[in-house]
Amino acid sequence: MMLSDLKEMQWATIIRLPDDYMFSLRLCEMGLCQGQKIQCVTRSPFSSPVLYCVKDSLLALRRADAKRIEVTI
Repeated sequence: MMLSDLKEMQWATIIRLPDDYMFSLRLCEMGLCQGQKIQCVTRSPFSSPVLYCVKDSLLALRRADAKRIEVTI
């Protein structure tokens, strides 16, 4: 399942980041690393960006970027 598929208030664990090294490095710097718990908090009216909670911080990600992150519930 991809991060973009999470419903509001649903929790998941990140299991795989994109193969793009620089993009994955940037995600890890923001707290999105493999094994990290993440929650979909809310979606904007047009579905992008989406607000996520990770490590007690709120993070907005574009839907296109969230589609590249694999998670498990």
